[in-house]
Amino acid sequence: MIEIINSGNAKRHGDLLDKQFRLRHEIFVKDRGWTDFDIDGTHERDQYDDDAAVYLVAADPTGNVAGGYRLYPTVLPHMLSEQFPHLVEGAIIRRSDVLELTRFAMRKSERRSRHYFELLAAIQEYGLMEGLSGFTSVINPLRIPILQGVGFEIEPLGLPAMIDGESTIAVLFHVNEQCHARVRDKVAIHETVFGAAVASRQIA
Repeated sequence: MIEIINSGNAKRHGDLLDKQFRLRHEIFVKDRGWTDFDIDGTHERDQYDDDAAVYLVAADPTGNVAGGYRLYPTVLPHMLSEQFPHLVEGAIIRRSDVLELTRFAMRKSERRSRHYFELLAAIQEYGLMEGLSGFTSVINPLRIPILQGVGFEIEPLGLPAMIDGESTIAVLFHVNEQCHARVRDKVAIHETVFGAAVASRQIA
C-alpha cells in the first residue's frame, strides 16, 4: 500500500516519514556517498524537503517502509532548475501540471518486489488523480529501456552527462490513461495502490 504524505498529514504519518528519511540515508549517504545531505548520521534531507513536498511511501500493515520517492512543484525552484539545468536543452519545464520526481529510494530486499511495482503504478495513478500531465526526473539512461519495458512513456529532455562519475539524463515521464493501463498490465496490479483514504478517487 502507498501512503501519500504532505504538509497537511505529515504529523499523522511522522513515523513513516522518519523511516523514509532513514532509508534515504542508507541509500544516498551510505551507499552513494552523498555526505552533504547527511543531517545527523541517520537521516538524509535537502532543501526541497519542505512544506511543498509530497511523499509517496510504500509500507506494509506493520509500518515497515519498503521505499518511496518525493514529488515537488516545478513552478517553484526545484532540483532540475537549480542544480541540473545543464541537462535540459531549451527551457526548463515549470508548469502546475508537471511535478518533479526525485529521491526514489528502495530497500535492497524490496527491489523488484510487489512494493516496487506499486510505487511504479503509483506514478501514473497519482498523476491522473491530480490532473497532471507528467513528472520530470533525473535518472541513469540505462533505466529508460527498463521503465519503458513496464509501460512508461519517457521523453528525454537533453543529452546524458556525467555527474559524480555516473551517466545522468533529464527526462519527462508522461502521464495519461493509456500509459496507466500499460503499467498496470505490465506489473499485474489492477486495483488502487493507495490506502482507503483515497480509494474513492481510484482511477478506473
